[in-house]
Amino acid sequence: MLIDKIQKQIQKSPILFLITLSISVRLYNINSPIIGIHSWRQADTAAMARNFYENGFNLFYPQIDWGGNSLGYCETEFPIYSFIVAIFYKFFGVHELFGRLTSILFSLLTIFFLYKLISKYLDHKTAFWSCLLFAILPLTVYYSRTFQPESMLLMCSIIGVYYFTNWLESEKLHFLFISAIFVSLACLIKVLPIIYIGIPLIYLAVNKFHLKIFSQISLWFYSLFIIFTLALWYYHAHQIYLEYGNTFGFWGGSTNRYQYNIIFTFNFWLEIISRTAIRHFAIFMFPIFIAGLFIPRKSQEEYLFDVWLLSVILTWVLVPTTSLVHEYYQLPMMLPGVVFIGKVFSKYLNSDHQRLNISKILVTSLCLCITTGSIIYSVDYMFKESTDKSEVIKLAQLVKQNTEPRSLIISTTGGDPTLLYLSHQKGWLINHSDITEEYIISRIKLGANYLVGSFKFVESYNLFVNDDQKQKITSILKKYPNTVENENSFISKL
Repeated sequence: MLIDKIQKQIQKSPILFLITLSISVRLYNINSPIIGIHSWRQADTAAMARNFYENGFNLFYPQIDWGGNSLGYCETEFPIYSFIVAIFYKFFGVHELFGRLTSILFSLLTIFFLYKLISKYLDHKTAFWSCLLFAILPLTVYYSRTFQPESMLLMCSIIGVYYFTNWLESEKLHFLFISAIFVSLACLIKVLPIIYIGIPLIYLAVNKFHLKIFSQISLWFYSLFIIFTLALWYYHAHQIYLEYGNTFGFWGGSTNRYQYNIIFTFNFWLEIISRTAIRHFAIFMFPIFIAGLFIPRKSQEEYLFDVWLLSVILTWVLVPTTSLVHEYYQLPMMLPGVVFIGKVFSKYLNSDHQRLNISKILVTSLCLCITTGSIIYSVDYMFKESTDKSEVIKLAQLVKQNTEPRSLIISTTGGDPTLLYLSHQKGWLINHSDITEEYIISRIKLGANYLVGSFKFVESYNLFVNDDQKQKITSILKKYPNTVENENSFISKL
């Protein structure tokens, strides 16, 4: 029986089993190009890695592809992930495979340290079941093999917390130093860990030192180091924006991450909770997660996972627009979230609960979770990485065939840089509906060579072009004729 085999692995080598399982489910379609869900986010990350490799390894000046005729330096999060991938490019050449493998490596380290942390405050059995679910749930799998820094973010978060607990137990400063490095990296990769990692760390420190926490000099240095590195990078990043005008919308640009009125709406919470239940917990693990919340805690330290969970939810409120749009903003919830599932499996799977048949319910739920998770992963994610069905891939190939290297192109793909990345070109991004003759002339003066786009899609995630958009492009093409015999795409020489 499957469960009997799993139980034997728990006793023999649980971490080895978890690592092996994790690798096996993450290697599927590992050679996929940058297409599919959140390809726009992956394309920017991959572009920075390729630009590091091609233009010099200047970690402090990340370059994107949509900076027009400028150098493309951009205000962004600390690009350590792209920089690491670029180092692999130095030895093995440019291929998205190395970005995906880097993410997988970080995810394996996440599982290893998550297992050690849960074992410390609960037990090995709970740690095993928690990490097993982390290894197989659809979105923890998907985002641990995408070309974006989410996998590294989770790794830095769990390592930072783990070594902080080691310092609390031993008060050896090298543990605190390691924690400071990884928590700083997590906050540099995404600012929000300063909330959802910072609050749990404060809880642990207060639980250890009580009111004496304010007299801990080492903690003051620890906190100042993290805050200083965070402030230093984002000040520098903002100077890049002021000089070059490119930003992902942290302090500059038109992005609005803070529409706080939506957090008081029913639809906001319905969308986030339903997405979390269906996509992150594969439906059948969500009620078990809820059940785990009601299992009594055995120690004050165990409340770490409750505080951690609430801290993640707090960040959804702090950046409501971004949290609503991007499902990977719920991903940090899975680190503490799977612990509550693990508690239920650990407590009830082998217990004598024949009257309620709890063991049978758990086994059935696990099987259904694997089934629904596989369907979600295959249909909603892997299917969209099919190169044969990708209109963006087809257009990128046309661009490569019909434009000269290092051409500057106007890409009518909205805010999506996927086409620019796949065609290995640089230029400008604009929506079909926003393009005008005046705009084209202004870009020609800046060196634009081609107008490129599709009649079938705008962004790679928006496979629809309405009649007004088509009509507008058609009128433009009267002056700048399409150079390719393709009714779905246009590449116009300017």
